[in-house]
Amino acid sequence: MKTQNNKTNSLNKGLAILCLSFIFCTTINAQDKIILKNGDELNAKVTEITETEVKFKRFDNLSGPTRVIYKSEIFSIKYENGTKDVFNSTPKTSITQNNEPVYVQSTEPVVKNSPADNTFDPDTSDFAKKRRKTFSGPRIGFTYIAAGTSADYLAREGKQNLISQFGWQFEGRLFTVENGMSGIIEFIPLIGGVEQGMFIPSANLLIGLRGGTKRSYEFAVGPNFSVIPDYLGHRKGSVGLVLAAGTSFKKGNVNFPVNLAFVPSVGSKESVMNEDGSLTEKKFQTGWRISLIVGFNSRKK
Repeated sequence: MKTQNNKTNSLNKGLAILCLSFIFCTTINAQDKIILKNGDELNAKVTEITETEVKFKRFDNLSGPTRVIYKSEIFSIKYENGTKDVFNSTPKTSITQNNEPVYVQSTEPVVKNSPADNTFDPDTSDFAKKRRKTFSGPRIGFTYIAAGTSADYLAREGKQNLISQFGWQFEGRLFTVENGMSGIIEFIPLIGGVEQGMFIPSANLLIGLRGGTKRSYEFAVGPNFSVIPDYLGHRKGSVGLVLAAGTSFKKGNVNFPVNLAFVPSVGSKESVMNEDGSLTEKKFQTGWRISLIVGFNSRKK
């Protein structure tokens, strides 16, 4: 009886060891393995592959922070489903004076069968992990000037209160969170009224947020500086607030923003001389302005 019990205990231990081994092997196979060019191996769960980076979580801390490593440091990735990506250099051919081919290794990594795709912006690294990205490009549009001192001046000069706008957009993308939303800062200088022989400069500094979908919606707010005529027609600087909202389309590496910008009327008090030589204090409003601005930009760095 004792011998039989020992055999039963040994069998149970063997089954337990077999089960643990199976669980261990399954766990090992359920992880991705990143092999670096220096020979190190990382057990990980790859979450995203961009043009220049691989994002992953440590397999022993899947609830921890997302980590980033450049593709140029990676030799290969073996995924849990058994597929494998190899990152290598692409040979380029050049011809010598003797017409003999010489193969030069490019430093650009090549990746095949990338498991991740982001239809709007494949780079979702934040400012702490990757340097800021900058964009720039032309902007054109129209501005409607509502009743006020500016519109009155244009009417006295025989001009229309609907003027053209030409300018340039300088954009910096400060960060991008995991769902694709980005924090942005923009500087947009504009010249208005050239089609009517006028030169009306303005500048806008905007801080806002942009969504991360393929058709990205955005909102921004900031100061506006304009050189506009006062009630006497004297051109002087005016500071106001600009509120902007719109959307942005992406085609390849080019963005196509479409924005509406609203600048509220700015009030002032001026001493006006009456016919008898006395002064009267009057209130004036510049008149609000609304602009439709479109354009395109591309990434600079």
